[in-house]
Amino acid sequence: MCPHVQGTDASGLLGVRLETGKTAGRMYTAYPNLAKVRWLLPANQPALRRAGIGGLYQPNSLRGRAVRTIIGAGVVPGEKVWLEEDALARLETKLASVVGVKAVRLAFYLGVPAPHRKVTTQVLTPDGKTLAYAKIAISPLAQAAVETEKRALLRLSESAGMQGTVPKVLGSLDWHEGTILLITMGPPRQGPRRLSSVHLRFFTQVFQSFRVQETFVESPMWTRMAEIWLRLQHSSPETLPASLGPALERLHDELGPASMPLSLAHGDFAPWNTRLGSRFLFVLDWERSSEGMSPLYDAFNFQALQAALQGRRRGIRDRRFLLTLVDALWPEGRKHLPILYLAYLTHVTLLYSEAQSLAPGIGEKKVWRWFAQQIENALNEDALS
Repeated sequence: MCPHVQGTDASGLLGVRLETGKTAGRMYTAYPNLAKVRWLLPANQPALRRAGIGGLYQPNSLRGRAVRTIIGAGVVPGEKVWLEEDALARLETKLASVVGVKAVRLAFYLGVPAPHRKVTTQVLTPDGKTLAYAKIAISPLAQAAVETEKRALLRLSESAGMQGTVPKVLGSLDWHEGTILLITMGPPRQGPRRLSSVHLRFFTQVFQSFRVQETFVESPMWTRMAEIWLRLQHSSPETLPASLGPALERLHDELGPASMPLSLAHGDFAPWNTRLGSRFLFVLDWERSSEGMSPLYDAFNFQALQAALQGRRRGIRDRRFLLTLVDALWPEGRKHLPILYLAYLTHVTLLYSEAQSLAPGIGEKKVWRWFAQQIENALNEDALS
């Protein structure tokens, strides 16, 4: 294998060998290039290229939407790569049998480097119609993430009122000592970038469907936070921002004894993980979901993550939405809003710290630092004022 290709680790993620400088195999185009490949789209097939980048990339910024447009139009040349024909054909045959067609073509999104990195595959007809999406997980951490998503989707599918709001599980397959989760595609229209009535309905439905009552210190959320904190103190203390210790102490003292409703949280709720149907919000990517989470977790994430990526100082813009939601879920929680936000910030920062300990220097370090700063702000002022 060409060392240049090997450096992308794409072959290990796909379970399909990649090579350059040859004519055998199936030709794909790597975007933006092989050194920093994020997408692999079928080469010399405009309909598949447009469908692939349109279905696999849902940018939140104007620049991102411009990049998607010029890639779809073929303006950006990318870099040619050949995928091993036999392995690719076997993968296509496996996926075609699950969706019930004779032949499919595949487009791949490799994402950004992370310890739990997996490949999202768009399953297409030869003329570019999307049939399904598949998550290819080869590493143990990626397999665990995909298994979490599978369990969450199956549980959600059994809940009254959730039909049509999350992908259906079509099947689970073995692939190169890894797994593939095949799911339905959902509506094509991207979800709103501002919180709205469809979000309020979705949050309320999910929360009430998985609601339990416990004190915060007894919650799975607090247990997970304490486990990460103790483990990283011993194994990787340099990944723990200084503000985490005081934040955990404050949460234990002020929020710990409070009895509150806890429920399932998506864990990565953001505009790019949502689609808008005719009547419902459709939500993708449940691999970070967890039960026993504090109220408003996903609503906080929706605002804070966008602020982190845009470099805004404050993470919360729509406090009115938070008040409306907390009134629907836990009216007594109004007085706890600042400490609930601190709990969310601390949990996310611990997850980023854990990722840094597993793969130092990899991932969104800028976002990690932003969340650490938000904890300092929350400890020193009312971050929701």
